[in-house]
Amino acid sequence: MFTLSTYQQKAQEILVPIYGDREALAVIKLWFKSRLRMSHIDLIMRRQGEVDFPSFDADLAELKANTPVQLVLGEAFFLDNAFAVNQHTLIPRPETEELVASILERFSNEDLKVIDVGTGSGCIAIALQLARPNWSIMGVDIHRQTIDAAKVNAERLEADVNFQVLDVLEEALPEFDLLVSNPPYIPKSEAHVMDNNVVEYEPDTALFVPDEDPLLFYRRLLELATEKKKDSTVYVVFEIHEDFGEQMIELCASFGCKEVNLLQDLQGKDRMIFAQYGD
Repeated sequence: MFTLSTYQQKAQEILVPIYGDREALAVIKLWFKSRLRMSHIDLIMRRQGEVDFPSFDADLAELKANTPVQLVLGEAFFLDNAFAVNQHTLIPRPETEELVASILERFSNEDLKVIDVGTGSGCIAIALQLARPNWSIMGVDIHRQTIDAAKVNAERLEADVNFQVLDVLEEALPEFDLLVSNPPYIPKSEAHVMDNNVVEYEPDTALFVPDEDPLLFYRRLLELATEKKKDSTVYVVFEIHEDFGEQMIELCASFGCKEVNLLQDLQGKDRMIFAQYGD
């Protein structure tokens, strides 16, 4: 066994040239906290103590090969909860945490039927259910392996969410009051400027859309929301590409949304659309 400080030094020697100082330190912190089940304070206070770290060499080899640390660990943190992730699920991002926080701020005490389209790891649906246990929530995704991962997360976190396999481009949706989605929204042509550890390890179907139709999924979801509105109020909430805020406002307006709000993330980038049908 080595001291925690020795493991940290070894990791930095390998990872800093690959990731840079700041990202390497963030990766190491997340890696050590997860594997060693230590808090941030533990990592500071126990630096000179010996620790048992049997997965260190294997983990470091994967990180050196640019595998995302979340996939090395098999988990990612989202709003303080650990979600199982794998090659079939998108790794949850901080921007999506902001999306959930904005939903919870906008919708408080009312009972809602919610559907999360393109649920992935289930992080949105599960986080909403944990915060609003009175909501009836369903998460759908096109891939069986993805839904299986979401079900594992719901069981681990004791969240009452109904997960189903569904191809939203081909199938109808059940009844809902609120549709939320973080669908694929990155034009394929942007792949060459993205980090290799995203392009090579995360599922293409959760990331990319055709260059000629980047709003493909939003258009389909708005079609489905239009069909559901009838005489009731229906809400849609989307995470979006930072470059398509104005186009999304126009698209929502073209479907008759009565109220459309474009919100920015903490980086000041256009990131969320809240729209409403009905009064």
